[in-house]
Amino acid sequence: MKQTSFSLLLLLLHLYVTCGFINRPLSRPSYLKSQNGCATNKLYPTKLISSPRNARLRNVVRCTREGAPSVTAQQQQQQQQQQQQQQQQQQQQTEQLAESQYWEWRNGWKIHYKKYGKGLPLLLLTGFGVGEFHYERNVEELSKDFEVWTMDVIGQGKSWPSQDPAPGGVYSKRGFEWGFGDVVNSEIKSDELTYSCQLWMDQVIDFIEQIVQRPCYVAGNSLGGYLAVMTASSRPELTKGLLLLNATPIWGVGIQKVLPWSGGYPVPEWVRPITFTWWDGIRSSSTITSLLSFVYANKERIGPKLIEDIIEPTEHPAAASAFASILCSRGSLKTFDQMLGKIKEDKVPVALLYGRDDPWIVPLWGYRAKRSLPHSQYYEITPAGHCPHHEVPEAINYLMREWILDIEGGGDGNLMEEGERTLTLQFDETHGKPKHDKLTVTLCDGQPRSLQERIDQWIHGWTNRVA
Repeated sequence: MKQTSFSLLLLLLHLYVTCGFINRPLSRPSYLKSQNGCATNKLYPTKLISSPRNARLRNVVRCTREGAPSVTAQQQQQQQQQQQQQQQQQQQQTEQLAESQYWEWRNGWKIHYKKYGKGLPLLLLTGFGVGEFHYERNVEELSKDFEVWTMDVIGQGKSWPSQDPAPGGVYSKRGFEWGFGDVVNSEIKSDELTYSCQLWMDQVIDFIEQIVQRPCYVAGNSLGGYLAVMTASSRPELTKGLLLLNATPIWGVGIQKVLPWSGGYPVPEWVRPITFTWWDGIRSSSTITSLLSFVYANKERIGPKLIEDIIEPTEHPAAASAFASILCSRGSLKTFDQMLGKIKEDKVPVALLYGRDDPWIVPLWGYRAKRSLPHSQYYEITPAGHCPHHEVPEAINYLMREWILDIEGGGDGNLMEEGERTLTLQFDETHGKPKHDKLTVTLCDGQPRSLQERIDQWIHGWTNRVA
C-alpha cells in the first residue's frame, strides 16, 4: 500500500512539473543590463555577433564588449549597399529555384517539396498543422550557404493521396469528401495509409535517399523535430547532424490502446460524428489565431497570410479523415529518450535551438534533451516561443548557419567566445516590421536553474534508471 501511495505521489509530482503548472517562462535574467545600446552580462561579457562570417547577416546592429559601435557610419552604408545588391541577386535566384515540385511516392501519392540554393544539403521539417511555407522566412538566407530542401509530410500542406482511400462516402462538404466510404480502395494497401509518425519517418528516409541522394543535415520544429530524431536514430548514416527547434518529445496520445481503431481506412462509423464535430471548430480562423497567439511569444509575427496558408490544406478532400487517422494512429515504437540514447551512441552532432517562452515545450524539456545528449549544444532564445524559426528567423538563421559551418570545420558547434555564455542580437528592421527587442541567446549546460527543474531532473533520472 505504501509503495502504491508513493508511486501515485510521484506521478502527480511529475505531472505538476512537466505540464508547466509552475514552470512558466522565466523572466529576463536580472544580471543583464544595457550599456550604450548593448546588452551586457555582468557574469559573462556579452558581444553582438563577433564572427566575420556574420557580415552577410543583414539588419544587425553590431557592438563591441564595451558597447561602442564596431563600424563607422560610412562603412555601414557601404555594407548596406553591398548587401542590397547581394539580396537582389539572391532573390532572383531564390525565385527561380523555389518552384513547387512533386515527388510520386507510395501508391502514387504526391509529395510536395521545394529546393533552394547549392552547397551542403539541409532538410527542413515542419510542425503539425503547417506546411513547408512555415520556413518562408528562413530559406532565402540559408540558401546562400546551403542546398535547402523543404517538404510537406503526407496529410499536411500540399502532400496528399492522389485518390480517395475509401470511396463511396456521402459527405460533400469541403474537406470531408474522401475517406468516409465503407470499402478501402483496392489500389491502396490499407495498412500503408495510416497517418502515423512511422509513415512520416519512412517518407523522410525515402526522400533523403531518392531526392536529396546524399546524407544531409536535418532540422525540425515541434513534430518535425520528433521526426528528425526518429530518422537519425533509425538511419544515422543519412543524417550529418540534427537541429532541433522546440522538438516535441511525445507524439500520439495513446488512444489506440483503448480504442478498436488505429487510424487505418475506412474511418469507422462511430468515429465520424466526433470528426465532424471537432474538425470545423479546429480549422476555423479564430481557433487557429488563438492557438498561435498562445504559443508565439512574438504576436506580431502572426499575420493573415499565415492563417490563410494553414487553413488552405484543411479544405483538401482527405483533410478530415486524415485528422481522424492522426488522432488515433500509433506512436513510435521507442520513447524519445531511447531514440536520443541511440543518437548519442552513434555520435550524431546535435544543436538544440529552443524558444524559452514556449508554453508547450517548456524549458525543462530542452534541459532533458541536453542531459541525454551531453555532446550537443543547447541554445535558448528569448523572447521566442514554440516556433522560433518563424518568430525570430534572423537569430535561427544565424545559429543554424554558424553551427553547421562549425561542425563541418571540425568544431563542436559551440559558437560562444571563451568564457561567454550569452549572445545578444538586435535587428534594425525585419520584414517591414519596426525594430523588435533584443534577442538573448544563452548557451545552456542542462543543469537545473529552478526548483521545478531540479524536481524534474530527479524524476527523469529515476524513471530512466527504473526503465
